[in-house]
Amino acid sequence: MPYRWGGSSPASGFDCSGLVYWTYRKLGVAVPHSSYALASEGRRIGRAHLKPGDLLFFYGLGHVGVYVGRGRMVHAPRAGRRVEIVRLARSSYRGALVTVRRIVRG
Repeated sequence: MPYRWGGSSPASGFDCSGLVYWTYRKLGVAVPHSSYALASEGRRIGRAHLKPGDLLFFYGLGHVGVYVGRGRMVHAPRAGRRVEIVRLARSSYRGALVTVRRIVRG
């Protein structure tokens, strides 16, 4: 799926928060379509306690990805790229993590 600013579906493409919005919606959980708004959802988690589904925020909350386990995240990186899974330790994101949030199903 290609990156598309403001996108929130596989048919049209995703931006980073749109991917989170679509993923959680499929799980029956309502979340906002904004990385800044998402950063205040759920509860803060320490980096050592990551679990699949946790939200990873980078670059002053301007980018968000979903942790998928084993040191990897899925995200929609930027224009001209597709949704991808990256290994955090081997990516440019490794030193840019700002916070982690865990969305609690209600």
